[in-house]
Amino acid sequence: MKTVAFIFLALALAGRVRAQIPVTDVANLVSNQLSQAENLAKWVESIAQLKQQITQFDQQIKLQTDIRQWAGDPKAAGNNLVLASLGASELARDYGRAQNVIRSVTNSLDSLSHTGSGNYRAIVSVDLDGNPLNRDALTYRRYSVLEATQANTDQVTADTKTRESELQADIALTLEDLKAAPTEAETQKISAKLAALNGQLAQVEATRRREVDAVALQKTANDSRMEEERLAAAESAAKDDYLANQRVSTYLNTIRVRRNPPDEK
Repeated sequence: MKTVAFIFLALALAGRVRAQIPVTDVANLVSNQLSQAENLAKWVESIAQLKQQITQFDQQIKLQTDIRQWAGDPKAAGNNLVLASLGASELARDYGRAQNVIRSVTNSLDSLSHTGSGNYRAIVSVDLDGNPLNRDALTYRRYSVLEATQANTDQVTADTKTRESELQADIALTLEDLKAAPTEAETQKISAKLAALNGQLAQVEATRRREVDAVALQKTANDSRMEEERLAAAESAAKDDYLANQRVSTYLNTIRVRRNPPDEK
C-alpha cells in the first residue's frame, strides 16, 4: 500500500515539473523573423529613396547657384550703373526760345539792316535827298519774325549738335561696357542705359527738326498772308474802280452840251 502511494506521488511531482518547462512556438518565431526582415527591407528602400532625394536637392542647389552666378545680383548691378548718365533731366531740357518769346522781342524793321552773315545787302532806308525814309513797321514785321525764327533755329542746331556728340560718345562707351558685362543682370542694366541714351538722341534730333519746321511754317504763313493781302488789294481796287466809274458816269450825265445856233445866210 505504501508502495502504490509512493508511485502516485512520484507521478504527480513529475507532472508538475513537466508543466514548468517552457515550450517554444516555432511557427510564431519564424513569423516574427519574417516580419522583421520585411521591415528592414522597407527601411533600406526608404533610406535609398532619401539618398536619391538628397542627391536631387543637391543638384538643384548647384544649378541654382550656377544660375545666380550667371545672372548676378540685380541690386548690385544697379549700384554699378551710373544713374546720372541716363540724363533724366535732359528729357525736360529746352533748346532755343519759344515762338511767343521770339515775336515779343522782334523789332519790325531790324531785318532791313541784316545781311545774313554777308549773304544779302542791307536795305537802305533813305530817300533821294538822303533823308530817313519812314517805312510801315507792320509791313516788315513778318520778315523780322521769320528772320528771328531762322536765327533761333541756327542756335538750336548748334546746341543740339553738341548734345548729339556727347550722346554718341556715351553710347560708344556703353556698348563697350555691354560687351564686357559679366552677368545677365549687368547686361540688362546696361541695356536699359543704352535704350535711354538712344531715346535722348532721338529727342535731340526731333527737336532740331521741329525748329527747322518752324522756319518753313513761318515762311508759309508769310507767303499765305502776302497772297491774301494781294487778293484783298485787288478786290478793293476793283471795287474802287467800279465806284469811280459810277461817279464819272453820274458827273457826265449832269453836263449839258450846248448846241451852237445854225449859221444865218
